Amino acid sequence: MAIEKISRKCTVKHTPICKFLGSDGCEKCSLYKNNVKEYEKAKTNEIWQVTQSNLPWNADQFHQSETCFFCKKRPGNSKAGYAMLDMAHPDPPYEKGMIFGLGSLQRADVGSLIPFPIAICKECRRHYRLAENFKFYSAVVGFLVGLGVVLSVAKTEFIQYSPEYIPIVILLFVMAVVYALGGWISRKLVKKYGDETYFRVFDIPEMAEMAELGWFVYRDEQEKTRLLLTKKKPREHFCFFSDDPRQPGDE
Repeated sequence: MAIEKISRKCTVKHTPICKFLGSDGCEKCSLYKNNVKEYEKAKTNEIWQVTQSNLPWNADQFHQSETCFFCKKRPGNSKAGYAMLDMAHPDPPYEKGMIFGLGSLQRADVGSLIPFPIAICKECRRHYRLAENFKFYSAVVGFLVGLGVVLSVAKTEFIQYSPEYIPIVILLFVMAVVYALGGWISRKLVKKYGDETYFRVFDIPEMAEMAELGWFVYRDEQEKTRLLLTKKKPREHFCFFSDDPRQPGDE
């Protein structure tokens, strides 16, 4: 379905950046909503074309597919949602000061940073949530358990005749132990379900070209890729390439 473009003055109308950010129409485009100046729009379009040139021609397959990419079996189970992550690339070159933006300029590791949705099924989503929740909730549980321990020994002679910081030390110690236990359980779950589910994005065979082109996960984790599980893409008509003429094998 064609999306109506209501802005008549926009200098980047129907350009690559328009087709990406304005895929749901001008009223939902961040350049249009934020009243970005025309010369800044043109610059953004230039930057986006560099970013787009570093993407494989079939990058949209990851969110347009009706089957899961995280299943180790192929084809994967039916898509139930998306795993969102921040994908980064060194280009286009971006320089910044070394200390709080000041001092001599150094090239930053990240030149492009894009949202990257990947189709995921219910089963792989469940596996990921189980592994993630043990690690996340262990911090909350650790605080509650630590607080309970401190309150239970608050009236003992040991606490009453100890320095004032001892209850805090006990609390932090219990939190650290429970958090470490949660992390251990999380790693065990990753290992348990590792025969069925890819927990690291670049272990997915179809991601090999992204890696070859220099893409990497922004602030990646060791055991599993940091993902945001969602039912929807960033925009309804989200697309890296709109009517892109390139075909497999094109230079």
